[in-house]
Amino acid sequence: MSKQSRYFSVFTVVSFGVLIMAVIFAPLLTVHDPLTVQMNSVLQPPGSIHLLGTDELGRDVLSRLLYGGRVSLAIGLVAMLVSVVVGVVYGAISGLIGGRIDRLLMRIIDALLSIPSLLLMIGLQMVFSSDSVAVILVISLTSWMPIARLIRTELIYIKKDVFIQASKIVGASPFQLLYRHMLPQCTPTIIVLAVSGISHAILAEATLSFLGIGIPPQEPSWGNMLMGAQSHLLSGAWWLALFPAGCIMYTILTVNFLGDRLQDRLAAPQFRKGNENDWISS
Repeated sequence: MSKQSRYFSVFTVVSFGVLIMAVIFAPLLTVHDPLTVQMNSVLQPPGSIHLLGTDELGRDVLSRLLYGGRVSLAIGLVAMLVSVVVGVVYGAISGLIGGRIDRLLMRIIDALLSIPSLLLMIGLQMVFSSDSVAVILVISLTSWMPIARLIRTELIYIKKDVFIQASKIVGASPFQLLYRHMLPQCTPTIIVLAVSGISHAILAEATLSFLGIGIPPQEPSWGNMLMGAQSHLLSGAWWLALFPAGCIMYTILTVNFLGDRLQDRLAAPQFRKGNENDWISS
């Protein structure tokens, strides 16, 4: 890694950490209540009193941005955890059992993946109530399929290893093989999938809230702030869309960047070394 790349990585981690800390300690950093309506301060641009301006109801944009970040990041984290757990369990069962059951489980995933994810999220959201728990369930139920397919593929490859075959000969049960030997080898992949899943969940929450079927309008989130800003862009209230959109974009780009760096770090040297040896021996 070059010195410039290392400095950029450190700056990215530190700046993202500052954003996370600001969101966590929002009550200590904000002066105005994010839900207080002040009709005498409607659509004020950024200034000394309201650092990032006010919205159409006179609510402080900075306060709503930090409190909304709590909602968006929490939903992203919890939805990622649920989707990773479901995907890993489903993929492990499919890859471990194999045969007809494996083919049936994969055809189910193919059928689900054939439906556009946004359409599937909208359909599921119509079934559940409009709150944070429902948004988490909707995002989780529409994002576990690629994880399951990737874990299943890795397990099928790992099953061919010599030590797995030897463990079967000495009487290891399928659960022991999965828990002690196979899943630990998938840990780097699971970690990378989890990190990248956070950005997907945050974007999905913002999309649903922007469409008006996600987080309730009275509860601040980055997606809700964008939904409220769209009707005021032509009137010159640029700050209503710029700051929440910037937070969403920055968070997604940063999480994806960290996921790529983590993937490079977890791409164990033995794989590169093995590839080099294979090339030399060939």
